[in-house]
Amino acid sequence: MATKQKSGLYRTKVKIGVDADGKDINKWVSGKTKKELEENKRKAIAYYIDGTGFGDDRLFGDYAVEWYNVHKKPFVSDSTRNNYKTMFNKHILPVFGNRNLRAIRPAELQSFINEFEGKSKSQITCAITTLKAVFAAAKAERIIPSNPAENLRRPSATPPVEKLAFTDAEKARIVEQIHNHEHGPYLAVLYYTGMRPGEARGLQWGDIDWEERLIHVQRDVDYAGGQPITGALKTKAADRYIPIAADLEAVLYPMREAPGAFVFPGKDGKPLAQVTAIRMWIKLMVACDMADPIEDKTCYGSGDIRGQWKPRITPHAMRHNFITMCWEQGMDILLTMKLVGHADYQTTRNIYTHLSAKHLDNAKL
Repeated sequence: MATKQKSGLYRTKVKIGVDADGKDINKWVSGKTKKELEENKRKAIAYYIDGTGFGDDRLFGDYAVEWYNVHKKPFVSDSTRNNYKTMFNKHILPVFGNRNLRAIRPAELQSFINEFEGKSKSQITCAITTLKAVFAAAKAERIIPSNPAENLRRPSATPPVEKLAFTDAEKARIVEQIHNHEHGPYLAVLYYTGMRPGEARGLQWGDIDWEERLIHVQRDVDYAGGQPITGALKTKAADRYIPIAADLEAVLYPMREAPGAFVFPGKDGKPLAQVTAIRMWIKLMVACDMADPIEDKTCYGSGDIRGQWKPRITPHAMRHNFITMCWEQGMDILLTMKLVGHADYQTTRNIYTHLSAKHLDNAKL
């Protein structure tokens, strides 16, 4: 029976179930008028008993942060966490953060996604999958009646730059700098192992078995806010063993130190800082004649190499070249997949197929 409180609100309770001891479980509802009270009572019955009602609406930003902390952060790598943080903080939250979930319409989300036209395929995928997942979770919790991101259409991405193997001249310059440049050992690890850059930065001397001539890839150094974070690998498949090429052994063996020390340390033995790693790579590419001078003014100081040269390739290009060399040597695709730590056979297969097609095309008269 409804009773009027001193506050002026009408209040009553709704039985929504029975506990393990057989006692009633009640939900108290209130309203400014008897009509409003009856409406809130109806909503409580629909939500708690019939399973057809909806809970209180929430701000998208609050719910998205909660979703990330509960459903993603504990289960993904540091690099993937950084991708989510960038997508939320730079793109999604500034637009939808202070909006109620129920107020966001499909057309608004599609308009937002359309702004990613011309961006990379991975960035577009991250934006769409993130929105779909957040709204799907809100739907499952009966905060919203449907998922407004469910039918988002993908805009056109920037066509991927064709990944070419190095020419003989480029390989010769790379090998020369491996043996002569101050940062040559870093280049050698990338060139002869196909490691991801973060895996090379996370390499410790204890990961190298000199007797078996194997490198155990088992950690990654990525960055958050420019600071190095030593964490888990990208996937389970990334935990792997790679044979040490004779040329790589000749470079690394004289440098060896304590097992727990990083092969490429930063200050005080810590992992390389992000800026240091970037500058290292630019210096190497300048020495390899694989960088172009920057003519326009930049935000960097006059003496900062980041404002003077732009590499024509990223460290990841060494990884693709390694796969190319495996293909050229007739290595089985499954073995190559294990060496480079691909979690998906299709990823390696696509590269092998591309290389084979290109080889046949070049052989045409």
